[in-house]
Amino acid sequence: MKLAPELEVEAQRMCALEDLDILDSPPEERFDRITRLAKEIFNVPIALVSLVDSNRQWFKSRQGLDAKETPRDISFCGHAIAHNELFIIEDTLKDARFHDNPLVINEPHIRFYAGYQLKVAGGQSIGTLCIIDRKPRKLTLDERKLLRDLGSMVESELRGPPGTRRRTDNLNIGFRIPRWLQTVIWSISSRPGAICLTFLFALIAIGVAIQWDQSNQQIHQADEKNETLQQMSLVRGTLETALNSKLHLVHGLSGFARSGISINDEYFQIFAAELAKNTTSLRSLQLAPNGIVTHVWPRGPNAKAIGHDLLADPERRQAAELAINAKAMWLAGPVNLIQGGVALIARQPIFMPDSEHPDKETFWGFGTLLLDLPEFLKELQLGPSDDKFLYAIRGSDALGDKGEVFFGDPEIFNQNPLIDNVYLPAGKWELAIRPIKSLGTAWPGQQTFRLGVVLAIAFFSGLIYFLLRLPHNTRRSIEIATSALERSEYRFRDAIESLPDGVAIYDEQDKLVVHNERFREIYNKSWQVIVSGSTYEELILHALAQGQFANVDPSDESDFLDNLLERHRKAEANQEVALYDGRWVKAVERRMRDGGTVTLHTDITDKRNDELALINAREKAEQANETKTTFLATISHEVRTPLNGVLGLLAVLTEDRTLSDKQKKYVKTAHISAKQLLNILNEILDVSKMEAGKLELDEGPFSLTETIEGAIDLIRAQAEQKSLLIKSEIDADISVTAMGDEGRLRQVLLNLLSNSVKFTQQGEITVKAEVLELTDENLKTRISVSDTGIGFSSDQATALFQPFAQLDSDSTRKISGTGLGLSICKHLVESMGGEISAEGIPGEGACFSININLKRAADTKHAQQQGSEQSLLPVNLGWTPVRILLTEDSTTNQMVIQAMLADTGYLVDTANNGLEALTALDQFDYDLILMDIFMPEMDGITATQEIRKKARHKTTPIIALTANAMKGDRERFMEAGMDDYLPKPVNKVELLDTLYQYSVKFREPATEPKPNTS
Repeated sequence: MKLAPELEVEAQRMCALEDLDILDSPPEERFDRITRLAKEIFNVPIALVSLVDSNRQWFKSRQGLDAKETPRDISFCGHAIAHNELFIIEDTLKDARFHDNPLVINEPHIRFYAGYQLKVAGGQSIGTLCIIDRKPRKLTLDERKLLRDLGSMVESELRGPPGTRRRTDNLNIGFRIPRWLQTVIWSISSRPGAICLTFLFALIAIGVAIQWDQSNQQIHQADEKNETLQQMSLVRGTLETALNSKLHLVHGLSGFARSGISINDEYFQIFAAELAKNTTSLRSLQLAPNGIVTHVWPRGPNAKAIGHDLLADPERRQAAELAINAKAMWLAGPVNLIQGGVALIARQPIFMPDSEHPDKETFWGFGTLLLDLPEFLKELQLGPSDDKFLYAIRGSDALGDKGEVFFGDPEIFNQNPLIDNVYLPAGKWELAIRPIKSLGTAWPGQQTFRLGVVLAIAFFSGLIYFLLRLPHNTRRSIEIATSALERSEYRFRDAIESLPDGVAIYDEQDKLVVHNERFREIYNKSWQVIVSGSTYEELILHALAQGQFANVDPSDESDFLDNLLERHRKAEANQEVALYDGRWVKAVERRMRDGGTVTLHTDITDKRNDELALINAREKAEQANETKTTFLATISHEVRTPLNGVLGLLAVLTEDRTLSDKQKKYVKTAHISAKQLLNILNEILDVSKMEAGKLELDEGPFSLTETIEGAIDLIRAQAEQKSLLIKSEIDADISVTAMGDEGRLRQVLLNLLSNSVKFTQQGEITVKAEVLELTDENLKTRISVSDTGIGFSSDQATALFQPFAQLDSDSTRKISGTGLGLSICKHLVESMGGEISAEGIPGEGACFSININLKRAADTKHAQQQGSEQSLLPVNLGWTPVRILLTEDSTTNQMVIQAMLADTGYLVDTANNGLEALTALDQFDYDLILMDIFMPEMDGITATQEIRKKARHKTTPIIALTANAMKGDRERFMEAGMDDYLPKPVNKVELLDTLYQYSVKFREPATEPKPNTS
């Protein structure tokens, strides 16, 4: 157990306590009220106001405890007064200072203690407001604030005015004044005394001022009420006059009906127009024989009302029957009209003389006037534009106070307004009016008068108060300064407690002076020693002893400690530390101007986890990208293999002269469809290569003119099928030889031409090539493809170059396509250092332009193969048959290659896998080997490596024949020992050309291949 310490300022503290003259005084309600409140709020069994004497703690107020005092050396409050503000022990049994304290072991069995340090003038700590529990607990941030607030209330009572037992200072007059005289002097010069001396003067002044103010207020209210009455009379008169000036028109309708003239609509329109001339806000005039509307004026906007049976309509029947029964005009409304709008309806029942009973009249129908209510009220200038009065009218259907409010805020009738009746032909309305500023507002000059009275009273009261309170002012100034300092400290404590990070502040001796609860929570294994006064080194040593840090070997603890201390002394600590429970904390330290150090400890566990998650996500993304590449390679192989059979056999069938024209058409159509499928596959692979950044260009010399004309020739057949004209305008200077990827440029042109053919139903397609700049080194040119097709808008132009983008129109949805072509074109052109753009007009056509800068090559003739492909066949060159070993596991592909090479002078033997190929090569010396890659038993790469091990086959040409089309495949095949590469689907022309190139290299005088006997 650690005894309560004696403070360095103990003498000053005791003087402050004795000055209160409160020790051993009877209980007081002002303190008991606070402790009862503390016990209830915190739900604890004990709450105390404890004053710490030189050798005891004495309880000025106690709840839940019988003892009046306890020795100071074992008291918790004795420790609390040595700490700033709050002193909290969450579990006494886990705290080395208190686990064996008699107050813990015995009654009252303290397990939790929280004390607020009570201070008086001069900042001396004289005791605590404390709460005690018999079980461990923690205080939340809000509960800590509540304990501070209650403690401040106790301090206010301790610092309150004298009058209980508080000791007063002696007057400095050379001798000691008796206590009773001191009390009288302090009572007279106290705040209550000063107030009493000035109260009579203030009371008289206030009484006179009130009388004067009330007199002027009554005069002002009378004037204001009179003004409101005048305004009401004016509004009521205006309203009645305006209504009567318009409602008399109904009598005209009644006279028109009773005149006996045959009523037709044309005559009614003329009569009504003349009757209503120069009458504003009039919505309609109507005649309704037998209650059914037959004639309306004006007819256009009110035509919906024709045929409306007023006596059958539940919303109109009541007002109509009232008019009939009263045999007088009845004003109904406001009413929502069938034809739209809100109106007042004046109905005049029309009675005709009874031919059989001249002294009687029979009901003929109604003459009706519809008055547009919003317009009518607008004419009267009632409403928001009036900045002085508020109005409200009630009495729908002329029912007076029994009717609903139809104008203004209904609440006006409940705000003590002036009310008057507006009398109508039948019934009445009630008009309510009140000023916007309620009656009783300030009379002119009232504020100035009141301000003058207040200032005069304040001046004289202040003068008297100042003179009498002068002895107290100095002492009060000290108290105010102390209180302000404490409030500032409270705000500072609240601020650091509200921070989500741990905060610790060390003084120039490196002792902990301030920390927040979050700091203790972060270092939860060493919280017991995180108290004010502990040095930084002591905290680290205890944390190491408790195993607070992770990954610190006992043999490395010394180095770990030295490293932390070195950083701390330089205030350069900015490091991340792993804790035992898997959390990570980042500590940042900064030196303060007074030599102390402030440290900020942030839990960065989530950040570290996020970083690990990002690393894992990146690895998964890279793995997914590799998986996609493998997937595309597999799909490419699996699709190209059967497609090779389809294209190959269809190509063979197109050369079959025994087919009928209809069969040739079917075969040609199937061949075109298969090529389209191949194009789609190539486009998908190109997009994948672009995404992976693996789409490369092959640079070589080529003729730009021939490339453009060749692309036009390839697309011309498609255009002619749709009767489209293809024109070309090519500058002569473009015929120079350029360096670049001819194949990719042709791909771009073919794609643009193909799009023009697809989206053009009639008209022409124009290819224009012009030189923008020509030097000895460079050729800058613009190639444009324009058409007369469906076109597109300027907003759609940019979207066209996005992958899978297509125009959103019926026309484009009818045309097939992946939407990848233009995206690939854009990437290829930009890869060549150029740019592509699009312009279009919906319904008139489109124009795609390519600006590209190419290097010039030496003007050499391209290696053009002269003659037809037939002239390059061994059978036509007079060669002996060229023996080829086709290693292919697909019987369909075997059939395709054999069909392509039938009657060409190439003899084809087949092997189903690499093992069979090795066996065949042991038996015959083949001139050429066509090698598939993916095969059972032994794949093509392994078979090639085995073949190259045999001296006899070191130079035998091996040509890869595979569906693999991804980047790196060609290099992989060449590295394995192959000589060339033909992708599937195999093109017959490319196949024959490749076979010719490698056959002519080894061509010797022909001899029939003989069996190998070695």
